[in-house]
Amino acid sequence: MKLKFFDRLLLGILLIAAILVSFVLFGIAANIISQEMVDNFVGLFYMFRENALILAGCGLLLLLICIKLLFAGRGKKADVRPASALMKQTELGGTYIALEAIDSMVQKHCRAIPRVKDVHTTLQSTETGVTIGIRLCVLPDTDVVTLSSELQKSLKENVETLTGIHVNEIGVLVESAAPVATTSAVSRAE
Repeated sequence: MKLKFFDRLLLGILLIAAILVSFVLFGIAANIISQEMVDNFVGLFYMFRENALILAGCGLLLLLICIKLLFAGRGKKADVRPASALMKQTELGGTYIALEAIDSMVQKHCRAIPRVKDVHTTLQSTETGVTIGIRLCVLPDTDVVTLSSELQKSLKENVETLTGIHVNEIGVLVESAAPVATTSAVSRAE
């Protein structure tokens, strides 16, 4: 359970109040705080109406903080996405493949295309197969319509052939057109 900043602040206030109360209780038990001091302090709240309102306000505030913290972190839980996809189901059990393995296949397939300079992928596993999202950085003057269409078709065939998993959808986002490296050090490394 991860608390928000405001909830942590409220928890800090509640803990400080609990620490103060524990010191007072310890002081009463150890006779550091006498009965006369307690009577005088409590008598202040009966003498003036303003003091009683302040005490009631503090009590109500601590009650609200406790109720808020009781329900903190109980928000809507996000759907837990599986980290694998079902490849084959037999009477002996299922064969699964990690999404990271499919991600490696997708990355390798995309990087094999000469016009693609960089690729980032996201995968989601569902009961019916996998959905692939691709963000590409391509060379300038690339026909992105043809490239994305051919990439979607070839990638779907590749993943389905290698894994047997149905590819539901392949979304392609072309983020930028990277300039061609012209320095001699870079061209020698390639």
